[in-house]
Amino acid sequence: MRVLIVDDDETFCQLLAEVLQDNGMQVVWTTDGLAGYEMSSQQVYDVFIVDVRMPLILGTELAEALKKDHPRGKIILVSAFPDPNLLRLAKRIDVPLLSKPFSTTHLLEAVARALGGSIKPTGSNSLDKHGSNASRCKEV
Repeated sequence: MRVLIVDDDETFCQLLAEVLQDNGMQVVWTTDGLAGYEMSSQQVYDVFIVDVRMPLILGTELAEALKKDHPRGKIILVSAFPDPNLLRLAKRIDVPLLSKPFSTTHLLEAVARALGGSIKPTGSNSLDKHGSNASRCKEV
């Protein structure tokens, strides 16, 4: 299974990638929303994990474009600011929204739900103590 993570926080991307890789997934990530969109056209991904608030493009806009261009891909939005308007928008575009901080168990459960299956969680460490403002594009 291939996963593309798009989040402007490099440390958060690294942490998510590590958790998903530890659970048998191939993970690529970027801290640039526009680069993420470009990357989505170069490979086939099963799951897209997209932060809502990013420079240059909102995660909700990226999610809508990904749904249009990759109808079989599953999208999960993540946000530290899940206000009622964002919850309504996520529901309208029919994508789940994970509220930061969340545990690794919640991440794996969200991925499993998106795929209609199950993933065996390896732990339930919290992701809330990791953060950075770095913004370089990286691939794991």
